[in-house]
Amino acid sequence: MTASCVSCHVNRGRDFTPPVLRTKEGEPGPAYYLGGEKGTVFNATSKAFEQESPAITEAGLTNRFKAGEIIFEGNFVPVKRNRFGGLGPTYIKSSCLACHPGYGRGQRTGNFDRQYGNGYLAFVHNPDGTPVKGYTGMLQTKAVPPFVPYAKGVKIEWHDFVDQYGNKYPDGTPYNAGKPTEGTLTYPTADVIEPLLPLPADYRVSIESTIGIYGTGLLDAIRDEDIIAEYRRQQSMTGPVKGIPGKWIDEPDGTRRLGKFTWDCSRATLENGPGANALWNVTNVTRKNRPNIYMTPEWLEKQKELGIDVSGLEGPQEEELSMQQYEDFMVWHRGLAVPAARNLDKPDVRRGQELFNKLGCAGCHKPEWTTGEYKPLPGYANQTIRPYTDMLRHDMGEINRGRSRFWRTPPLWGRGLMHKTANHTDMFHDLRARDFEEAILWHFGESEFSREMFRHLSAEERGQLIQFLKAL
Repeated sequence: MTASCVSCHVNRGRDFTPPVLRTKEGEPGPAYYLGGEKGTVFNATSKAFEQESPAITEAGLTNRFKAGEIIFEGNFVPVKRNRFGGLGPTYIKSSCLACHPGYGRGQRTGNFDRQYGNGYLAFVHNPDGTPVKGYTGMLQTKAVPPFVPYAKGVKIEWHDFVDQYGNKYPDGTPYNAGKPTEGTLTYPTADVIEPLLPLPADYRVSIESTIGIYGTGLLDAIRDEDIIAEYRRQQSMTGPVKGIPGKWIDEPDGTRRLGKFTWDCSRATLENGPGANALWNVTNVTRKNRPNIYMTPEWLEKQKELGIDVSGLEGPQEEELSMQQYEDFMVWHRGLAVPAARNLDKPDVRRGQELFNKLGCAGCHKPEWTTGEYKPLPGYANQTIRPYTDMLRHDMGEINRGRSRFWRTPPLWGRGLMHKTANHTDMFHDLRARDFEEAILWHFGESEFSREMFRHLSAEERGQLIQFLKAL
């Protein structure tokens, strides 16, 4: 696909007018405010993802933000009636922070049992992506004695991948030139260790990484109708980019909302979203709006077969996390700010942004949105934000298949600070990409045309594009 084809068949309808870089006074202009005026902080330190947004400060919610942060960082224990009590009977991790090092996304590993930094979640599923009967949606591999988990663990293996070009650019340069990873691309597969319950012959195990949590309140404030408008824009063109929205979901408050959170857009709002849900099903700590233990009837029956007393597990449980704690956690969750962009004035970065648009990257990584009304945090309303995501799912090709081959476009804001905040640069749904170069090279399916255009850039241009991504 040529640049002119991209302009007509991928980018049509996009406004690439660059936002103002500097004010008349020489201060950073709107281009640097990726989270808008009320959602951006100018912090590029190792704590960049941990900051409260100006909207939180102006609303007088700092103390509640800090109280919610304590919940995120706390380690839950099995002891009841403890501030962090209620862990189990089965669980995945004892702390939210364990999956989100530096408040970002998890790091790739071959050791699923690793506690801190391993952000992998495992899914035991049928070929169509649905959970195998008897297994929880997210596999729980740990248990509080005497209970027995669904499996003793997950075995992860890494494999080499060589593309049709021998992992080389047209000019003969190997991928990852000059790095320890020169000439290589790798991807993981997984299997369960000592599963407790029967498995069908065609079962599969997929691993997915946790997603960064800063800025999610701003994404929550994007209107459903605006996401549908983006979907229709893409469907109206003849090019390969054909994102699809999540399903419509009936929310606890009686509203019907569009799925837009998680890798498969299975959650519609933060109030009923991945963080609110993970606080329960990762730890099995119950609360008023999640009163039952996260388990399956088949697991419960198996515990009985093993002679384990499960009389206290059925039905609603006592409140292990108070609603005040949960609501403070949600104030923190919504209120995490987005770090400002950096170095946008540099010529190489500006050229990289031009290439980002020219190659069709912006076809899926939609640069800009305007938020709508947002009752949970009114300061987030009517903000111009630049997350670089269309909030839609795209076919990324068979080589990227997990539970499916469709993945939500991840936001790019803050990605340039990953190494500083979490000491790694691993990306993609299963962290197969070790840096920006590899992330681009793993684009297949709908996005393979952009991959090919990237491959045909000069080494200097490839570097400029990556410099732009690092500036976000």
